[in-house]
Amino acid sequence: MWKAGYHLINKILLRRIIIVLALLVICVFAYIYFSKILPILLALLTAMMFEPLVRWLQRRMKTEKRLLPVTIVFTTFFAICSATLYLTLTRVLKSIYELALKIPHYAVEMQQFIDNLIVSFNKFIDEIPQGHLIIMELENQSKGLTTTAVQMTSQLINWLGMWLQSIPNMLFVTLIYFITFFLISLDLPRLLNVFFNFFEAETSGKLRFVFQRMGKVFLGYWKAQFILSIGVLLITYISLLFISPKAALLMSIIIWVVDIIPLYVGPALVLVPWALLEIIMGNTHTGIQLLILATVLLILRRVIEPKVLGDSIGLAALPTVLSMYFGFVFFGVTGLILGPFVYIAIRSAKESGLFHLNFMKK
Repeated sequence: MWKAGYHLINKILLRRIIIVLALLVICVFAYIYFSKILPILLALLTAMMFEPLVRWLQRRMKTEKRLLPVTIVFTTFFAICSATLYLTLTRVLKSIYELALKIPHYAVEMQQFIDNLIVSFNKFIDEIPQGHLIIMELENQSKGLTTTAVQMTSQLINWLGMWLQSIPNMLFVTLIYFITFFLISLDLPRLLNVFFNFFEAETSGKLRFVFQRMGKVFLGYWKAQFILSIGVLLITYISLLFISPKAALLMSIIIWVVDIIPLYVGPALVLVPWALLEIIMGNTHTGIQLLILATVLLILRRVIEPKVLGDSIGLAALPTVLSMYFGFVFFGVTGLILGPFVYIAIRSAKESGLFHLNFMKK
């Protein structure tokens, strides 16, 4: 009797050790190859985010089939992403084209400025004793500057070449992401049932509770993003009415759409390139104003987001900030988004009874 109980305890302990080791191996593998499996993880995460919306469309259409609701959600999401990319690229290419037309004018002005500077410098040197020593030193320094300029130019050309070579890979990864997102979303209930069937009935019920809780969290997350993006839209539109009235409405909508997409930089993804182009084209005042607007929006979002996000997904501000911080430390920008969800998943698992953390219990 005693031996049977001992063997049973050893069997349970061995099983738990194997499960822990398997989880550790999976976590290490995911951490090492995170960049490789990131498109699949993002597709799964996106499908789970939009699952409540798919179910809502199913109820509204009174249909059990998922093909039409999933197609509507997928097409809308794809159209928004494509429109944002198209509008952003056309704006950037238009600015580059306008800059190219003004380059000859800038070259003439630069040449005149350099000629005037050389004349003024020669007059200054003629009035200084031992001016030839200064000229010799400047010539020596100019050789180093020339070498540095050549190296920087080579690095820039190499970077542009690598970026151009990565475009086909980026397009392929993006295509895989969208296809995987559609297929996972189409078959998500069956995939979840297959996953739950790997466990016993009691454990399966607890996992279902965790997933139901995460579904509510996803809805809360998008609610928080929508609320924050509306504030960004209003601030951006009012600011651009003073900075660039002609492009205020269009650029505000583009920035609003980009801001809804869970990216860490948000509006800066549009405002900073726009500001740099304005500065290069000679509109320094407008460029500086756009940079200030990007900084203000970034600071406001980072300060307000933990509170709004915490209220929407049922977290206090402090755990939200800490989960975002540790997510960023371990997984970069993507971790800022995944951090709160991982914390909620762990807390939901504890509430469902999947594991217990009674440190003070003897």
